[in-house]
Amino acid sequence: MSGFFLGKPLHWLKLVVICGGLWFAGVARFHVIHFNLFAIVLLAISAFCVLVVLSGAKSGPKITREDILPDETEKRVSGD
Repeated sequence: MSGFFLGKPLHWLKLVVICGGLWFAGVARFHVIHFNLFAIVLLAISAFCVLVVLSGAKSGPKITREDILPDETEKRVSGD
């Protein structure tokens, strides 16, 4: 499973908790009844999640899995 679930287990757990929280907000219609508070909480949670990912990453290695290389078709179209 480590080939399928890349990254730290904490990041996957964070994703599951966020999806559960958003599901609960949808069921409770929190995003309709208290929209301003919902938007502020959503922004705060998003910022916290980005900080957790960046703080856990070392300065040397990349956060992404591999480099994104241009397709061979793009090379042929551009004439390189």
